[in-house]
Amino acid sequence: MQRNAVNAQATGRNKPSLTLIPKQRNVPYRPLLPAKPRHGEPLRASDNNDAPTKPGRSSLKTQLLRGPLPPDLFHAHPKIRQLQHILRGKHAQLRGLEGPLGTVVVPAYIWGAVSTLLGLHSALPALTGAAMGGLFALLHRFCDRHMWAAPPAPLTVVVTGGSRGLGKALAREFLAGGDRVLLTSRGAAAVEAAVAELREEVEAAGGPAAQVVGVAADVSDPAGLAAVEAAAVEAFGTVDAWVNNAGYSGSFQGMLEQQEEQIEQVVRTNLLGTLLGTRQAVRLFRRQPGGGHVFNMDGAGADGLPTPNYAAYGATKAGIAQLTRSLQRELSGTRVRLHMLSPGMILTDLLLEGATTANKQAFNILCEHPETVAAFLVPRIRAAVARDAAGTYTRFLT
Repeated sequence: MQRNAVNAQATGRNKPSLTLIPKQRNVPYRPLLPAKPRHGEPLRASDNNDAPTKPGRSSLKTQLLRGPLPPDLFHAHPKIRQLQHILRGKHAQLRGLEGPLGTVVVPAYIWGAVSTLLGLHSALPALTGAAMGGLFALLHRFCDRHMWAAPPAPLTVVVTGGSRGLGKALAREFLAGGDRVLLTSRGAAAVEAAVAELREEVEAAGGPAAQVVGVAADVSDPAGLAAVEAAAVEAFGTVDAWVNNAGYSGSFQGMLEQQEEQIEQVVRTNLLGTLLGTRQAVRLFRRQPGGGHVFNMDGAGADGLPTPNYAAYGATKAGIAQLTRSLQRELSGTRVRLHMLSPGMILTDLLLEGATTANKQAFNILCEHPETVAAFLVPRIRAAVARDAAGTYTRFLT
């Protein structure tokens, strides 16, 4: 039964508005299939989370980036999906064999076909391909059990900047796995729209009933972050992971050409927002018996390299990397774990503000869609929490 909207109490200028979706327990991980842009739509780039997202079907690349969690390498292929459809009928007892068989047969077929085209005897290459496929199947099974362990119960995750772009894509992936999500954005209207859209997308994709809460809050305001914590505890009881995703890149301009207001927004959102968000999460996790995990986002400049035309942005990301390393040292020996995520360059509008045509062409080659990055990051975030790992650094390379 659907619960009514809940309003959490807040002090300060941001009063949170919440929308809670029904709860469902013990649901398997069923990733969603987000859409690619339509033909002719312009590509836009950003380093973090400002892109709008749309539901639909994902590419094979997105499926593969989800790692060895279902759907895996072979479930993503159309022929394997056709075989699964056949096995749902009178041969249902054979369901599940398409993965191991495909792992061995596909490499054998490919090596044999290539050898035939080259005029070579195909038997030895086919056997070699089958052996390589079998070895891959064993490694896949080992990693699935020991390196990519799924959490024993649904997670509760806070995602800041979750109304669009990477934040929304991350929320969608968590919800597809049956997790519970609290997302934030500065505007109440954006929060309500994102919550409604995510619920519709999850239901349309056949996933579990979405348990999602939205809170309007400014991440650079301590009172707003306190309201986020209060809302998460009220809605779900505990929090397992806090993802400081909110970010702003600013315009593609030299430092002297940028407006003071824009520089201030970059610093307040990226650096101050991550610092205050991490502090709020750490305070919460130190009160929880089981602790918790904080995930901070790096970006261009985190490695200390120059970021011309994004000097303020690069400075904030370098600061976030240093902040995370310092807090990892401070919190060693506690149940609070700090991690870094590297999403790479993501297609959005804001990154290309003021960019030349040549810059836009380069960005469109280098950047990736938010759904693709989220499909890579979320299984690894869930695995880090499941293993109670500390200090992981997950990098998506575009």
